[in-house]
Amino acid sequence: MHDHLMEVKYEFTTVESSLRFQGDVRRKDLVDYYDIDVIWSDVHGRTDGFGNIRGMGLVQRLKLWRDRYSTSHSLTVFANRAGGRQHREYEIHNFEGELRNRDDRHRQVRLTVRGSRRSSAPDSGSSRSRFAFSHRMRPRVRSGSQGGGSNSEASSSPGTLDMRYLGIQFSKREDYRRFLEKWVVAHSSDSEFHGIPFPPHHVELPSPQILPGEMSELPSPDIGSGLQPVVEPPDSYESDSSP
Repeated sequence: MHDHLMEVKYEFTTVESSLRFQGDVRRKDLVDYYDIDVIWSDVHGRTDGFGNIRGMGLVQRLKLWRDRYSTSHSLTVFANRAGGRQHREYEIHNFEGELRNRDDRHRQVRLTVRGSRRSSAPDSGSSRSRFAFSHRMRPRVRSGSQGGGSNSEASSSPGTLDMRYLGIQFSKREDYRRFLEKWVVAHSSDSEFHGIPFPPHHVELPSPQILPGEMSELPSPDIGSGLQPVVEPPDSYESDSSP
């Protein structure tokens, strides 16, 4: 018996079996995936103090999932540059639906956390030219000792994310455009719950197993043995008027 976590690596012969395994473990279906150059936040800056690209994940694959029970959507990515090197999962309903801070030229988009105290960047078009350099002014990168506590970013409770925004730079322009389209559909679908997420610890009881020989057939209803009609008694005035 081991009293600590162990990292297990699986190797699959086909891509389909790998995706099916990931979906079965999460109880979710893969909607789409996107190749990204870097993913960052205001907690894990896009660049370090020397201007080198860092973020929380570099050259990774961002995946969009849909829950099989609640149909809610989430994003997962492997944070290979953050402490702990773990997969991060973010529920879409924790972010604002309108993508106001985006840079089509550099294939970048920022997902603003709901209830964040301040905006990630101004909405004017001139701010897009400073999009890639705004992080150098405040590169808030956690140290390795704090990496283990950063799992609160992936919390599924609304308003509890330990960051103000999540920035993504896509590797391919077609992935960037496809993400924008899928984001609108996924966020509008999740908004139908009016901000009330599906219970995270729901339990579904399995159906009882019925063997062929144990199936009991219900008797067919006998129409002749049903309730007999009842003769309605005459009214009082009819009995008094009779001779």
